[in-house]
Amino acid sequence: MMVKVVTDSASDIPPEMAKNLPITIVPLYIQLGNKTYRDGVDINPDKVYEELARGKEIPKTSASSPGDFIKVYDDLANETDQIISIHLSSGYSGTYNVATLAKDYVGDKCRVEVIDSNSASMGLGLVVIAAAKAAREGKNLDQIVDMVHHIIPRIHIFGKTEDFLSILKGRRLRLTGPLILLGKLSMALGIELLGEVYDGGKIRSPSWVFGRKRALNKLKRRTEGFIGIKEIAIIYSTMPDEAEILAEQLQSLVPRDHIYITRFGCVTSTYVGPGTLAVAFSSSREK
Repeated sequence: MMVKVVTDSASDIPPEMAKNLPITIVPLYIQLGNKTYRDGVDINPDKVYEELARGKEIPKTSASSPGDFIKVYDDLANETDQIISIHLSSGYSGTYNVATLAKDYVGDKCRVEVIDSNSASMGLGLVVIAAAKAAREGKNLDQIVDMVHHIIPRIHIFGKTEDFLSILKGRRLRLTGPLILLGKLSMALGIELLGEVYDGGKIRSPSWVFGRKRALNKLKRRTEGFIGIKEIAIIYSTMPDEAEILAEQLQSLVPRDHIYITRFGCVTSTYVGPGTLAVAFSSSREK
């Protein structure tokens, strides 16, 4: 039986890709006012950005329930006896812990391996996609788990933002005092802030960049500093044109059909805010 692959909606995997591989995505929850929605099911990012633009309180997000995962695992157990479930870093969310709890309820019906990706968005997504491709090739669960543990420390995410306030309010990234000061100054001066997200939510090598063109060039140069890149994901919040420009620039590293463009989902959008662009990839070099 083919290994089934499960993740959560914070992976930001393009829907068509998730459908074709196939990957089962368990939606996280987002609360706007007194209403709770399922990420990517009954709410879209445009609605989230409308709320952020109003300047009100940041929407609240929460993990899926144990029951959500139990249902998914039980349903898939009718098709397979091996499941790998890869999730948003425990540094951001309790999703990994909930999935681990749900695993215990499946019992002997199906073997479930739950893995903390130590990443988010398409950093997580690329790990999940690699697992799904390996499953489609006929790899068994142990082989896929070993491969995933090899890939996770080699995932890199670089990003730039025009809206540090959303990152500050979102409280998901682990910000140091100097970085908070740098971010506030970037907002005051109207310039972009660029850095690398690593180790489940820390930021390193922050820098100011004057102008979008220079910010895109700097993201390109940072990506070019790595070897062994086979696939690249570009994730945008509100500016798809910037994502397309960066994709064109990165064709010197990998073929265009190995560059995926996707949008931050509802949950990840609450972490990053509008005007954010990120590039994620795995390389032969660890973090």
